[in-house]
Amino acid sequence: MRRAAGAFLFCLALGPAAGADELAVYRAGGPDARLFDQYDNDGYSLAVAPRADGGLELTVRVADGPLASRAPFPSAGPRSADITPSAERDAFSRTLAGDAVLQAEAVERILSGMASFVRYDPDRSRRQDPASVFASRRAHCVGFSELAVDLLRRVGISARTVQGILRTKPGSDGYDPRIGGVYHRWIEIYYPDRGFVFSDPFSSINAVDARYVPFGRRAFERPRGLTLTAVESSGQLHFPVRRLPEATLRVRPSR
Repeated sequence: MRRAAGAFLFCLALGPAAGADELAVYRAGGPDARLFDQYDNDGYSLAVAPRADGGLELTVRVADGPLASRAPFPSAGPRSADITPSAERDAFSRTLAGDAVLQAEAVERILSGMASFVRYDPDRSRRQDPASVFASRRAHCVGFSELAVDLLRRVGISARTVQGILRTKPGSDGYDPRIGGVYHRWIEIYYPDRGFVFSDPFSSINAVDARYVPFGRRAFERPRGLTLTAVESSGQLHFPVRRLPEATLRVRPSR
């Protein structure tokens, strides 16, 4: 079972005042359904239950509430020691963060700035490492996530990539009818006072919606034996939308 550091705080966010939480229920089947496991962070919960037919029932709940973080920026902790040296990316991330005094503000500035800087490109032959994406200013979800983590870590904000499924409409780039969506990459950002929080660098800041279903285990190859079907959905998130020249971002507000 996997539980991120913010799991208990998520339970608090789902109290009676939440009301408009978004809920989705899915059924997963096939040998690669083993990739799913209980997954909780601040504002998001994925509950996994076995079914009589050998599959899994997945219940996703997303809280429609603000991010209650007052973590300061910059943090007092040291920067990660394993960051690849890059004076250009160091300067870029510091410029985007600017004079932010809270981590949530710095995250919003960096992810908004990156979404304006990098264009989506579905070309799977293009390199997706941070240096290549920064140079070409082109990426698909993997490159967006890798560069976002790189930029955040350069200013002392801990972050990591997440693998999973994003439910989308037929015809979307990479759409697979067996899962009703696409295999996707997004990120988690660590807030010292809230634990981990999801963001999708191309579409949302400090939250994702119930269409996102993360894997609890890393898939080193694209899953071949997996199906995912929707059973029910309810609720609606009311996060503000920010429209940029190259992207539209849903931003979970900070309290």
